[in-house]
Amino acid sequence: MPNYYPFSLASILAVVLAAPVYAQETVQPAPEPSIQQGVISYVPSDFAYARPNTALDMIGRLPGFSFDGGDSVRGFAGAAGNVLIDGQRPTIKTDSLGDTLNRITIDQVERIDVIRGSVPGIDMQGQTVVANVIRKKVDTFQQVFSVRSFLFSETGKTIPGWNYQATRRVGEHQFDLSAGRGIAMDDSVGSGWRTTVDAQTGSLDLFERSHTEGDGEVHSLRGSYKGPQFGGTLSLNGVVSTDKFKNEQRFLSAASDESFVSRSANDRGEVSVNFLADIGPDLESETLGLFKAAFGSLDATGLERDPAGVDPDSSQLFQIDAEAGERIGRTILRYTMSPELSFEGGGEVTYNYREQQVSLAVDGAPVPLPASDVLVEETRGELFVQSAWRPSPQWTLEGGVRVEQSTITQSGDTDKERSFTYPKPRVVGAWSPSEDDQLRLRIEREVGQLNFQDFASEVDLNTGQQDTGNSDLEPYKAWVYEAAYEKRFWEAAAAVLTLRHEDISDVVDLFARRIPIDTDNDGVNDSTRLVEGPGNIGDGTNDLVRFNLTLPLANLGLKGGELKFETQWQSSEVTDPLTGDKRRFSGQRPEEININFRQDLPEQNLTFGVGWFQGWRESYYQGASIEDLEIRDFFSSFIEWKPNAGFTLMAELNNLDPFSFNIARRVYPGGRDTDPLDFTETERRNSQMLAMVSARWTFN
Repeated sequence: MPNYYPFSLASILAVVLAAPVYAQETVQPAPEPSIQQGVISYVPSDFAYARPNTALDMIGRLPGFSFDGGDSVRGFAGAAGNVLIDGQRPTIKTDSLGDTLNRITIDQVERIDVIRGSVPGIDMQGQTVVANVIRKKVDTFQQVFSVRSFLFSETGKTIPGWNYQATRRVGEHQFDLSAGRGIAMDDSVGSGWRTTVDAQTGSLDLFERSHTEGDGEVHSLRGSYKGPQFGGTLSLNGVVSTDKFKNEQRFLSAASDESFVSRSANDRGEVSVNFLADIGPDLESETLGLFKAAFGSLDATGLERDPAGVDPDSSQLFQIDAEAGERIGRTILRYTMSPELSFEGGGEVTYNYREQQVSLAVDGAPVPLPASDVLVEETRGELFVQSAWRPSPQWTLEGGVRVEQSTITQSGDTDKERSFTYPKPRVVGAWSPSEDDQLRLRIEREVGQLNFQDFASEVDLNTGQQDTGNSDLEPYKAWVYEAAYEKRFWEAAAAVLTLRHEDISDVVDLFARRIPIDTDNDGVNDSTRLVEGPGNIGDGTNDLVRFNLTLPLANLGLKGGELKFETQWQSSEVTDPLTGDKRRFSGQRPEEININFRQDLPEQNLTFGVGWFQGWRESYYQGASIEDLEIRDFFSSFIEWKPNAGFTLMAELNNLDPFSFNIARRVYPGGRDTDPLDFTETERRNSQMLAMVSARWTFN
């Protein structure tokens, strides 16, 4: 699914896949799982018709299941996705859950359990449905090498990537190593135009031709070990990576030539250790330690020239240098009283920091910025208890409470210390009147996390927008009420309808406010100044409706065909602090629709598919402008050929009817609350058709 703002940056790592050993199969309509007390089990042979390569491929083919890779948040408790591996979460955060599953080949998978509602002894991580990937315990040594390259049709630019992976298992000991060059790219790049229209007269003030490019690379090295040590099970993980990205925009007219170039670079490292031990026949302990560090920089330049000139008429330079880190210690005790009842409790201590310096220069002269030198530190502790109970095969209940206490200290330009304490109760219930029907309910108090980057100022050279860092930010708090109904029919069709309502306090959004100032230095505030940036803007609500449908088409006469339909609608409301009007949250997408069809042809060793993504629209409410973003209609297609167990070749042709990425800015000279609309700036980027080819070799 494409993502386009602020720079449409999509990081795509080279896929690490291994073609499994398989025999020619007759076409099956869909997996035929075994179902037992809320757990639906799938084995690799259930997917023989589709011939998946990895655990992630199998996850993508589970009926009625939508993969959630988790959140990139500080700490460990709130970052969980909805997939476990051998009953546990991956204990590394820099590596995404999707990448981890992509490195588990189907040869290593014994089965996947889809757990609906709750099961004693399994930490559902606050989810109502999770998938648990169970790996085989057999000796193996496997190597996988893959290459991939993207090609843009208009510019002819190619972006290559590669990956190597080795997995070794001896008894209970497993070793994994991978290295590669990943791909980062902006798939909305291309040629277009930008216009500026006077709001009062409707006249065209400026027409500019434009061109945009954006791509980069990611180099990474990962290693892990898991096995019996010290009377328990020890897991060690480590990853180091470096990435670079460059985004370029140019606007050219008869009177001017503007260019904006942004270069970012980041170095990251992470190590983690996890130890799982049985204290008694029914009591288990788990201890986790994690250390992360990251160093990054951003250089953004803006140049304006006369088309006939050589030297720039004006120049701008905005720079960011940042360092961030995280340390986590976590311990859990799990007690299984019976197959129907379990308890667990524990605690987590986390220390995070981000140190950031920003600077702005115009025509070589420094421009002072507020909150330009910021160090933010957070020490957070959390205690939690929870229990899962299955009173009957039809009912499951899970309840618990977490209590979070955090202290955030800011130093540099501003010195401040604040402390917060939040209880976070949760109750989840599931009722299964039959094997094909389930109703799931959830009530939970959620507490958001602050983005430490919001404590420092930031400047967009293209639009001239300056956001002032806010040291008074508080995390949002929300009561979440959710109901989901799942219906399974035919042999493997599934439909899931989810309804959610959120009552939110301290909504974090773009916050514009007026502060009194003394313009003539007489000791009396006689005017106001508009200050913009992130902030808490009051209480709000959000409502969500999500519908997912997995429909094998064998019952309709198309064996091996499958249709997936995923859609979501959201409606939020908050009071704009500047105008007092009701509006949607900034950046929220009201609706999203995805429809994908795939056809498996096992006798020809082929799979092909097509997809349509409806697109999205977003609005951002700044103090002196409103920015609207929109794309429509993204078409995708692929074909995959697996002639034998050791080789896979895949080609994609995406964006078949290139979409346009539209950006509209409505600008008010003194602020949206006091002045009429001054001008409207409209930018249109015409994207390019995008091709991809990849090959994978597996060596056992």
